[in-house]
This record gives sequence, structure tokens and C-alpha cells, in this order.
Amino acid sequence: MTAAPEDPHRLPTPFPVDQAVLEQEAELRRHRAYAAGFLGLAAVGWAASHLAPLPPEVAHPLRAVAEAGMIGGLADWFAVTALFRRPLGLPIPHTALVPKNRDRIAEGIARYIDREFLEPAPLVEQLRRMDLASRVAALLRDPGNRARVTDVVMGFLPSLLQDGRDAAIRGTLTTALKRGLGDVDLRQSLARLLRAVFESQEMEGVIKDLAERLIHLIHTRTPAIQDTISRKSPWWVPGFVDAKLAGGVANGVMAHLYDLRDPTTVPGRDLRQWLMDLADGIEKGSPLGERLTGALHKVLEDESFGQLIQNAVGTLRTMALEDMAEPEGRIRRVVEGVVASVAEQMDDAELRGRVNRSLEEAFVAAIPRWRQRIQGFVSGTLKAQDVGDFTRRLETRVGKDLQYIRINGTILGGLIGGALYLLNGWLS
Repeated sequence: MTAAPEDPHRLPTPFPVDQAVLEQEAELRRHRAYAAGFLGLAAVGWAASHLAPLPPEVAHPLRAVAEAGMIGGLADWFAVTALFRRPLGLPIPHTALVPKNRDRIAEGIARYIDREFLEPAPLVEQLRRMDLASRVAALLRDPGNRARVTDVVMGFLPSLLQDGRDAAIRGTLTTALKRGLGDVDLRQSLARLLRAVFESQEMEGVIKDLAERLIHLIHTRTPAIQDTISRKSPWWVPGFVDAKLAGGVANGVMAHLYDLRDPTTVPGRDLRQWLMDLADGIEKGSPLGERLTGALHKVLEDESFGQLIQNAVGTLRTMALEDMAEPEGRIRRVVEGVVASVAEQMDDAELRGRVNRSLEEAFVAAIPRWRQRIQGFVSGTLKAQDVGDFTRRLETRVGKDLQYIRINGTILGGLIGGALYLLNGWLS
């Protein structure tokens, strides 16, 4: 025999039975017994009016009161029972209302919570009365509280960098970088980067350093230049001419390099203009720009790029954990500085007002999404419960009060029966 498939929407744990629930169930049983006792008392009175040797002036009013009490008690027993189950198991229409309407009840509860507790206006008003910015400012005025806030932050940070968690960070970061850079026009990004480099003050130092290194290289390579010219020149050219020519070439190149160092000379201006034109050409799609962007795309697709990111994240993680383990580490000092700065700035009333307004705007923007999720969570959780558990939960919590309906029905029915008996006697 094949087992029935498990309902995926059913809660993993049914009605939880703890001491509080046991006490509620015992209390419900006691009040059921009270209600049954009143109904039994009416039944005993009715039986006594027929069987006991009572005079008619006693038996008749007793029977009227008892009959009316029994009718009232039985009617209310039927009404209370019909809420949760079929009375006596009979298939009577419009009974077992809670089990049959579990989904409607769940949606109604969720709508009630949404309407009564999640309307934006009262929530925003409550947020304004709280004045969170002033509370934070008052909290941070105390140096001891600032130290505790720092300790909380420092205790929380290492948990974010535990073994295993950084693997997800590395994978996510690598994928995001590849995807993000793959969708970006690298020509414009590369051109902007080059412009920023070429226009910076540090670029002048780079140009001068490169020129000086080239000057030194040419100066030390002058004999090699002379040897190359001697081997390439005709046999009839004297050696001193070759040496003179080599020296002239070397001196001319070094003089040009000296000019390149100076941005006020013509060669210096031309070099810097050429660098800027290089960035413009890359942005417009020059062959050099296409080759550079193609090379960058290949780097992004290569596995070594992901490994580079992973190694960088792993190294940073290790450095951060080691620093946070130090009582006077840099990260702790940064956190202390941030907390102290926040405490100082929060003394400004205008800033507190801006913070409260920002919180209010963020809260108002988030309320619609929260309302929808909370309403869905409440209705979904109730609908996911087993129907029997849902009915039992509800009956356990409200059943005691419903038993008073039965008790009152029995008593009120008896009083009405007695009043009608007297009224009939008076009218007749």
C-alpha cells in the first residue's frame, strides 16, 4: 500500500503541546463540565416535574422552567459545537464552520491585522513620537555606552568572516565583476582611466623618471650603438666617423629625451598631447583601443582572474581577523572613531531632524512591501496548518468563553420559561 504524499504546505510541527496548552485544555474541560452541569440540572428538574410526587402548583412551573432551560442549553450547545465540528457527528448543514472555512478565517485574520495594525498613518505617528535620533544621541553621550557599542560591533564583525562564509563572498564578487565588466563599454572606462592618469600631477613624475632611465640606458649603450653603426656602415668609412656618428645619435636622442621631461618644450607638449589623443582614440574605437579592450575581456574570462579575486579576498579576510584580535587594532580604532563621530554629530538638532525624516521616508517607502509580506505570511501560515490542529488551536483559546454561552443559555432559557408560565397564568 502506497503512503499518501505529504502535503508540502503543512507545517512541520502540528499543535505544540506544552504546559500552557495542557492547562488551557484542562480549563476548557472544566468549563464544559460546568455547562453540562447546568444543562443536567435543568434535565433533573424536568424529570422531577414528571416523576416526583409534587403538587401541581409546584410541578407545573418547575416543568416550564426546566423545559425552557433545556431548550436554551441544548440550542446553545448545538451552536457552540457547530462552530468546531458536526454535533453528534451528524451531517447537518452549516456545521463544522471553522474547519470548512479555515482559509477564509485565515484571510480574514490577515486582513484585520493589515487594516488595524499596518496602516501607514498610525505607524508613522508612532515613529515620530519615538524620536529615534534623539534616543540614539542620548545613548551615545555616555562614554560607557559608546564603548559597549564598539564592543558589540567588534564582536559581530568576526562572525561575518568565519571560515566558509568568505567562499560565497569570493564567488559572488568574482561573478559580479565578470558580469558587470562584461556588460560595460570598456573603451569609455579605459579612456576615462587614462585621462585621469595623464592629467594627474603624478604623471609628470612618471614621465621624468622614464626619460631619465632612458637617458641612462642610451648613455650606457653608446659603445653598442657605435659597434652597430660600424658594422652597418660601408668599409671605406673611417672608424672615427662611425664613432662620431654614434655619439651624435646618442646625444641627439638624449637631448630629445631631456626635452620630453619638460612640459614647456615643444617635444614635451607634443608628448602630453599625444597621450591625451591616445585616450580620445581609444574612446572613439581606434585599433589600439579595440586591442586593449579585447585583451581585458580575455583577462576577465580567464580562470586566473577569479583566482586573483579569491586570493585577494582571502588575504584581506586573514588580515582583518588578525587585526580584530588585537585589543588596539586598526579596525577597532576605526570603529571607535566612527561611533565617537556619530555621537558628536548627533548632538546637532538639525541633524537629528534630518535623520528622523530619512527614517520616516524609508519607513513609508517600505510599508507597502512589508504589509503585503506580513499579510501573506499570516494567511499562509494559518492555511498551512492542519485543519484539525487549526480548529483545536482556536477552540482551546476561545472555547472556555463559549461555554458561558451554554451556561447563560440554560439559565436565561429557564428564566424565560418561568416568565412565560407566569404570563400565561395571568392572561388565562
